[in-house]
Order: sequence, then structure tokens, then C-alpha cells
Amino acid sequence: NVLGLKGANSTEFNKETPHPVISMLAEQKKVKGLGGTMRLGAQACQIQRGTFASKAYHELRVMERHRHRYEFNAQYQKQFETHGAVIAGYLPGRRLVEILELKNHPWFVGVQFHPELRSKPDRCHPLFREFVRAALHCAEKRQEQITPENIIGSAGAP
Repeated sequence: NVLGLKGANSTEFNKETPHPVISMLAEQKKVKGLGGTMRLGAQACQIQRGTFASKAYHELRVMERHRHRYEFNAQYQKQFETHGAVIAGYLPGRRLVEILELKNHPWFVGVQFHPELRSKPDRCHPLFREFVRAALHCAEKRQEQITPENIIGSAGAP
């Protein structure tokens, strides 16, 4: 827990969390009957230049599918950014966080939408494609670091 927020959680899972990092929007809290009140369907996402997401999509504004009523709590944004998080995408006009990334990580991209709903066997979603590319790159780098010397040395050979 980089931020040291003991008990941090989503109010979806723990309504009494002392640190509701993910919580229901204020206007959603007033809704009595929850049917049909979520953020549904295609929503715009404004992407920040120079992020993993911008490199994956090759554009700065995309449409992504939603099905939820919980959002990243903006009260924690500065703390996250101070500790290396980047708000890489947001809903224009309302500034709701859509994509959060980590600066010093080979590929950490968390999204508030459902990319799996747009991915096809013959046309992988850009975020999945780039995740696999980053994983392969990391595997190749590890493979390059394996030499007979460090294998024998690590095996405790005489």
C-alpha cells in the first residue's frame, strides 16, 4: 500500500471503508431504485499525450463501453499522482478518471471501462495488444539476462 491508506477499498465492497478510493458518485447516492441508473454504453475518453494509452490507441479521444456506477474518488488524485500514478484518460467535461497508469512500470494501465467488450479474436483491443507486447518485451529482457554463468552460479555448482 504505497499511500499508507489502511483499510482503503471500494464502497461497492465495503461501505464503511475509511478510505473510499473507489466510490459511488454523489448523484448516484441519491438514487433509490438502482435499475437503469449506471453509466452505460459508449462514453468518450480524453487521453493524455505520452501515456501508454495514447501509444496504444494512436489517438487522443476514444469511445469505450461502460457498465458501472462507481468511480475513482477525486479526493485521492493528488496523493496517487505524488506517488507515481498518472491520470492518463478522463471523461471530458466531468473529469472522471477513465485510465490510471504508473510512471515507473513497464506496463501498468488500469481502466474504468470494459475493453473486453470491444475485443475480437481477429481484432484485439489496443490495450490488450500492447499489454501482450509489453509482457513479451519483459520476457525477452529476462531471457537476455540468463547466461550460462549466472545459471551455474545460481545452481550452486562447485
